[in-house]
Amino acid sequence: MRISNREKGRGRMPSFRNGHGRSRALLAAVAVSFLCGCSATKQAREVERSGFLGSYSSLRKGNGDEPLLMYADPAADCRKYTKVMIDPVTLWAKPGDSWLQKLEPKDRDMLRKLGTDTVQDVMNKARFEVVTQPGPDVMRVRMALTEADKANVLLKEGAVLAPYVTAPAALYSETTGQALFTGDAAFELELLDSRTGQRLYAAADKRVGKLDVRDFHEWDDVKEAFKSWGERGARRLVNCRTTGSFASSPKEQSFEEKIDNNVP
Repeated sequence: MRISNREKGRGRMPSFRNGHGRSRALLAAVAVSFLCGCSATKQAREVERSGFLGSYSSLRKGNGDEPLLMYADPAADCRKYTKVMIDPVTLWAKPGDSWLQKLEPKDRDMLRKLGTDTVQDVMNKARFEVVTQPGPDVMRVRMALTEADKANVLLKEGAVLAPYVTAPAALYSETTGQALFTGDAAFELELLDSRTGQRLYAAADKRVGKLDVRDFHEWDDVKEAFKSWGERGARRLVNCRTTGSFASSPKEQSFEEKIDNNVP
């Protein structure tokens, strides 16, 4: 069986045996994901460093619902900060072949706005006042979108709906960590003391789309990734303002979330 990926050029999808049994298992998993209200994206297995953060030596691998890479200054008191300066969200293409370098201007503008709106929404939910000048109680936020690849909508739809396609797609997802024809997005972010430039918190994360019948617009996977990041970011900063620690304990994944992460 051969399926041509006309838009993204990810190559041919290999043929696998026992497709019907695996197809039934996959469809059951997808059904579970709908019943539990799971996310339309999942965390990738790894994220590539783009260079935006400069130094990565202090970042560690995240646990539970934390970003893939993160750092939190154990001595910094989050309760000291009540205001925030937000740098313009940028698109930071990695050296070599990057979809960010090939985007049309309208898509670039959409992604920048999506990033900026997400950061501002997070800060509003965490009750930080957005300001434009540094001060003793002001944090500075720097964020870059380092990957953004839209989905191949036509082939994604076929992979969701065709029984003879979903089984190979599931195996491809198990091998690569990302379902066929889906989109993905990655970001890097740091919180700094606005006056000294001291790094208070830093993170890098990547999310990938799943075979979800709810998302058939080419940028839906990227938008869902930002939605998930925004929800997690708001929870972390609310906890930060309560406990004072940027290094809050990660939330253990629920049973439904563990199932969700294994759905292509």
